[in-house]
Amino acid sequence: MIDLIFLTLVLLCVYLYVCSKVPLATRVIERFLSAELRRDIKLPPGPAQWPIVGNLLQLGQLPHRVLASLCDKYGPLVYLRLGSVDAITTNDPDIIREILLQQDDVFASRPRTLAAVHLAYGCGDVALAPLGPKWKRMRRICMEHLLTTKRLESFMKHRADEAQNLVHDVWCQSQKEDAINMREVLGAFSMNNVTRMLLGKQYFGAESAGKQEAMEFMHITHQLFWLLGLIYLGDYLPFWRWFDPYGCEKKMREVEKRVDDFHSRIIEEHQKRKGNKGQQYEGEMDFVDILLSLPGEDGKEHLDDQDIKALVQDMIAAATDTSAVTNEWAMAEVIKHPNVLKKIQEELDSVVGRDRMVSEHDLAHLNYLRCVVRETFRMHPAGPFLIPHESIRATKINGYHIPAKTRVFINTHGLGRNTKIWDNIDEFKPERHLPAKTGTRVEISHGADFKILPFSAGKRKCPGAPLGVTLVLMALARLFHSFDWSPPDGMRPEEIDTEEVYGMTMPKAKPLLAVARPRIATHLYQ
Repeated sequence: MIDLIFLTLVLLCVYLYVCSKVPLATRVIERFLSAELRRDIKLPPGPAQWPIVGNLLQLGQLPHRVLASLCDKYGPLVYLRLGSVDAITTNDPDIIREILLQQDDVFASRPRTLAAVHLAYGCGDVALAPLGPKWKRMRRICMEHLLTTKRLESFMKHRADEAQNLVHDVWCQSQKEDAINMREVLGAFSMNNVTRMLLGKQYFGAESAGKQEAMEFMHITHQLFWLLGLIYLGDYLPFWRWFDPYGCEKKMREVEKRVDDFHSRIIEEHQKRKGNKGQQYEGEMDFVDILLSLPGEDGKEHLDDQDIKALVQDMIAAATDTSAVTNEWAMAEVIKHPNVLKKIQEELDSVVGRDRMVSEHDLAHLNYLRCVVRETFRMHPAGPFLIPHESIRATKINGYHIPAKTRVFINTHGLGRNTKIWDNIDEFKPERHLPAKTGTRVEISHGADFKILPFSAGKRKCPGAPLGVTLVLMALARLFHSFDWSPPDGMRPEEIDTEEVYGMTMPKAKPLLAVARPRIATHLYQ
């Protein structure tokens, strides 16, 4: 309420100031012309707008739910005016397909937000860069040098080690008969997998880089995600930056410096390890080693440090918080539904047995578990929206005019709860994803029906989708195969909360606490 009062007062002051500087006749003419232009252009339907702020104040604390309700009221494509920015939102598969595939050349760009400028090296990464030569070059580096099938397979042993570390960690904690904080356990698993590939070292565990550095690394990552997901009024009302009453831009600069210092230390460590220029690497190359070995633009011997930092940051951000959030939601829903846990374990015992651990080769045959992951993506997508797109020119969708520079919010949370395509939307029901043909593998990272979109589609599809799916499946398969799970003592399964927190990712409001009981031979936990 205080925020609303403050914003109203600020807007009133600005409005009065502008009015005092502009002649009355000019204002009347501009209003008339604006109205005439709007009548000639058929924009998508949407809610009424306030002067200056447009629909900004209607977004609330949970924008994904607000925008989904607007789609229910006004139709599959809704127009919003967010301050000075045109915007559309949708949770309809057909509209999403048109935006991401049929008109991919129009909508494949990104808005240049203040957070992206500060926290993505001037929008110079893969995820947040506007469409252009720089983005194409950075994406090509990812696809040709970092995320190739051969390169990912070369890290399979590391992933197996971390899966075993995960099981061992849970087993040790289960001996104390205390409820386990699954957010901490799953976060460490995701972080270690990514940092071993990227940076060549662990950040959690017995052989880690050290608790202090690990906690600093985790804190920086969480701050980064919070700021990138923030709906910052300064992006929509430029004059807001004059005041910045909550110090958001100051916080961005602080995190920007800490992130850059961290990445600078990483590059320096790798350069020292490499030794003199031209010396060959000894041992296994991680992603930073590979990036340091690549030539730069315009005949430069090496990639710029800033490009390396941007790519490393993308990889860390894309593969840590997202997979950990998905795994925590999946664990919460499965523990809340013991019948689902029973079916998962029956499948695991049939495919794997109880005399060995699950391997990556087993994952393709665990169809019911794959359905569980799809259902988790439906009900609890890692992010409430896809990263916003932006139109590079004016176009039409469903006969409606979409202006150039329109910001596009594809509501993945609303997509998974769209009653026109899903029934019983609040019921966790993995069986709904079983294929009609027996033996057909359940696909997770893509779907021609556009009913779930965990990794987007088109030019902006996440290049790390196969890795993300593997990390999620491996963690869940190991945990459900190795342990029986239940809520903490005194809590019934149905009492597990499923309240979310809005951000770039969408975790549970409270960390999941669960009790693990070993169910396979003791020697397999070592």
